[in-house]
Amino acid sequence: MDRSTGESLEGIRSVKAAISLYGQKFNGKNQKELPTKSGELHLAQLGIQRLNETKNSAEREKAFAESELLKAKSMVKELSAEIESTNAKAMARKLELQSSTELQTDGQEDSDLMQELSDMKQKLSRLKLDFVSVSESKAKAEKEIEDSNSRVRSCMTTIEEISKEIEKANEEHALVELARIEAEREFREIEAQRKAEASKFSKEIEEAKEKLKVLQDEVRQAKDLETKAAVTNADLSVLQSEMELVRAMERNFENNRIAEEAELKAAKQELETIKEEGFQYMSSMDVIRDELILISKETNLLKKQERKADSTIQLLNSKLLKAKSKFELASRAEERTKAIVSNLSLALKELQLETETAKKEKQVITEKTTKTKLKVELVESEILSTEEKLQAAVQELAAAKTSEAIALKKMKEVAERTMKNRAAALSMKPSTITISKTEYEYLTNCAASAQVVADKKVAASQAWIEALKAEEQEILTRRAIIEKKIKELRVSEEEEELPEMEEPLIDQSTIENDTRNADEDDWLNLERQVRTPRKSMKENRASVATRRKSNTRRSSVSHAARYHARSPSFAIKKKTAIMPNLVKFLSKRSTITQK
Repeated sequence: MDRSTGESLEGIRSVKAAISLYGQKFNGKNQKELPTKSGELHLAQLGIQRLNETKNSAEREKAFAESELLKAKSMVKELSAEIESTNAKAMARKLELQSSTELQTDGQEDSDLMQELSDMKQKLSRLKLDFVSVSESKAKAEKEIEDSNSRVRSCMTTIEEISKEIEKANEEHALVELARIEAEREFREIEAQRKAEASKFSKEIEEAKEKLKVLQDEVRQAKDLETKAAVTNADLSVLQSEMELVRAMERNFENNRIAEEAELKAAKQELETIKEEGFQYMSSMDVIRDELILISKETNLLKKQERKADSTIQLLNSKLLKAKSKFELASRAEERTKAIVSNLSLALKELQLETETAKKEKQVITEKTTKTKLKVELVESEILSTEEKLQAAVQELAAAKTSEAIALKKMKEVAERTMKNRAAALSMKPSTITISKTEYEYLTNCAASAQVVADKKVAASQAWIEALKAEEQEILTRRAIIEKKIKELRVSEEEEELPEMEEPLIDQSTIENDTRNADEDDWLNLERQVRTPRKSMKENRASVATRRKSNTRRSSVSHAARYHARSPSFAIKKKTAIMPNLVKFLSKRSTITQK
């Protein structure tokens, strides 16, 4: 008894320690496998069957003991009746003997009476022996009844102790529920953190809107820069400053990448904390399972004691009714234990469901981290490709600058030669110059062609302005689409009970994809505009070659006039086509790095 009570108290202390550890944050080192649902149900069914069998056997033994007690009582009554009858006969015989002694009629009658008296004395001695044996058996039965009463009292004490332990188990169950409430509170705090992060993402989206406004302002500035495109030296200085800005933006991009890596490390640490909490749940479940095993062992010991008590109940008498009432109390206590076991099984199921949900969330988080890594790699590859394209564009600009410088030098040399030739001709001849008809027609045709080229340049500039307006309209449409997406995100966040962290990230990725597509479109337009001046130059050179073949007589004056009329216009057209697009591309890239 003392051993069983000590084991039960140790089990209760261990459960309380487990609950206290569950309330706090501890390291889950002793990890065991959780009991299965089917195994617990099977054990519960076996325990119920054993209890029913013990109840049936106890009732049978009780009925057998009651029948034996009734038989013993009937035998005692019969023996007492026989003793009384023999005593009455003896008294009557004594009276007859006294009367016969007084009369003393015959000697034969006296001898007969003496034999009868001896026979009666033998019967009385036998009856006395029987009475003594019956009294001894009665005393033994009373002793056994007292022993059984003492055992029943001990059983009652054990039952009371079991009831106390059950109450303690109920208290422990209440503590477990409190721990569950604390876990729910922590879950709510996590949800609040998620909502706060969602609000942060909404703020970042608003910042993106502001950046779109900044882009519109930059587009307006680009329009203002169109008027200043004629000055080539200022454009070169602007290009140098923009290249320095590109380098600074690349540095800023590296800093942003370092910050993103720090955020990824923080996310990994959060995942590790979630894993540790899952291990803590598993260890607490293992402790609860050990406590259930101890409770089952204690119930088995109690069942053995009940069987012993049932074996002693066979010799009990009328006090079995009280034992029956006590047995009913014990059955109620067992029902309470069954209810506690069922509650514990439900708690185990809930904890298993929570662990499964935690595993699913972990898988989702890992998948999303892999997706983000892939997106980061794609962004880096795109950045490298854009940098390569920029370098190619810079090289093409450098080649164009060198070709323009060579053309200017040639023009200066031709102009100096023509001036010298004119001076020499004026010094040698009068002020008038005679020109043939073919040369006059050639000069007039050159002037007309120069005017046509100027008209074409004006038309090209107007088309370029219309293209800029179309790009502005595209930006506005993209802005409207982004605003619609933001509204849809807000509605979805309000409708969902558990908003996910990744939806704003997806929307942000769509915004980045839109901006990247816009940048790629701008880059393609830039390449086309860079390639078109070359084509125009080639066409002009081809036209010049055909004119050289057609016209046999050409003078240095006509050659200088043709060069002055065409080469500067090509340079101006190239600058007006390249400069605003480069400014626009670099400004958009700066906004992307800031994001």
